[in-house]
Amino acid sequence: MSGLVVVRLLSPGTEASGPVRWAGPVLRVRMGAVGSGTEVIAEAGQVRAGARALPEGDEHCAVNAETAPENRRLACADVLYGVRPRPPAAAVHWLTGVAARHPWCALAAVPLSGGGWLALAGAAAGERGGGPRVVAEAVGPDQPLLASCLHAWLVGGRSLAELAYVRPLRRTAAGGRTAAGACAHSRRRASAGLVIS
Repeated sequence: MSGLVVVRLLSPGTEASGPVRWAGPVLRVRMGAVGSGTEVIAEAGQVRAGARALPEGDEHCAVNAETAPENRRLACADVLYGVRPRPPAAAVHWLTGVAARHPWCALAAVPLSGGGWLALAGAAAGERGGGPRVVAEAVGPDQPLLASCLHAWLVGGRSLAELAYVRPLRRTAAGGRTAAGACAHSRRRASAGLVIS
């Protein structure tokens, strides 16, 4: 999933607004700020060639930092991520090493072996103080697009310290229901005898 990534930011309740022609995997998460009740929906993926730009989005270069060190895209990445889950101490070591080698990177993230992700905002994001933060405990290690969603959060003027939660959403073929909405919908249909699983 290395390359140009676009993150579309939406307000809750507008999850189904405007179709986007995504070129591959898409991650949709609900992110909330500590104590304010502020929430956004972030939808990240690569956009198909020829698709119009998303005015409410964040475009950036995201690169798998576990690729070969001679990968030239590492030098211009806004977001660096790892894909191999690590224990917390090893994850901190990996993130601080990536940040030291690539100080122009705005965010680095890696999955933790016990669940969740460890993220570190770099100097390019204007992050003050603090170190790596555990975030997105409900997002699986197979979702490197999470790092792009976190980057959009930073670009929106927030810090990782303000991030109260990150919850994955699932998109259905019709109606754009969230995972919670789809599950409730399925339970209602099952109780009415309309779903057999």
